[in-house]
Amino acid sequence: MKSISLIYSSSCPNYKPTRQMLEEIGLAFIEINQDDLHEGCFGKNFSSPTVLVDNDIVIFGGETDSSEGACTTNLPDNEELRNLLSGLT
Repeated sequence: MKSISLIYSSSCPNYKPTRQMLEEIGLAFIEINQDDLHEGCFGKNFSSPTVLVDNDIVIFGGETDSSEGACTTNLPDNEELRNLLSGLT
């Protein structure tokens, strides 16, 4: 089974809905809080939230040029997220 990561910032309004979707789908995942990361650390330069599979496949979200953070605004719904992840897990 592949590893799923949810990268987020505590101030992100889309973090909790994304987390809830992953929980409702029933997938195991780890959470990476960008607020706890130092400059240059993996996960610091991603928009929030970002979902990765095996730390290299971006499901949504993505890398940014800034460690100040950026928002991911177009979130999938539960069915879309399930479809995105179905062939990868």
